[in-house]
Amino acid sequence: MWMTRFTPLLLVVLGACGKPSGGATCGFTAMAGATLLLEQFGVPDQTLSTPPSALPERVVVRLAAGPAYSAIVGRTGQKLVIGMEGNLPSKVRPGFGVLVVDPSGKPRGVMLYESAPIRGAPELGSVAIDSVMVPLLGIQLPVERYEDSRCPFFPDSVHP
Repeated sequence: MWMTRFTPLLLVVLGACGKPSGGATCGFTAMAGATLLLEQFGVPDQTLSTPPSALPERVVVRLAAGPAYSAIVGRTGQKLVIGMEGNLPSKVRPGFGVLVVDPSGKPRGVMLYESAPIRGAPELGSVAIDSVMVPLLGIQLPVERYEDSRCPFFPDSVHP
């Protein structure tokens, strides 16, 4: 898999970024971090098979290497439905979302990707974007390892 071969390179480049002040550096960090999150589905005991029991009313949905949106959290039976507010750029075709949960079980947000879902990963529910529904997967890990604190994946400022 290409991501496995390029992970060391991405980590070196991320380390060379220093302390980002925003702009292009944050954009690069967001892209590399979002890519590295997907690799973690191959690490045992990180992929979620059931949704967390405690969820906030709202979460942040971030388009991988793109803007962040506010979203409402709901349930249909045992499945989650994350209703994203706002409109994606016209050329974006979402493929799936990943609910990112920290090691304590607290949901941090949803990363939205334009590719096909991770093969074999359990679906926790769906992300509703306008009239489109895409699968929602889940992963539990320390997200701070993949983001820069000056450019968080799921900023608190997105919620109204």
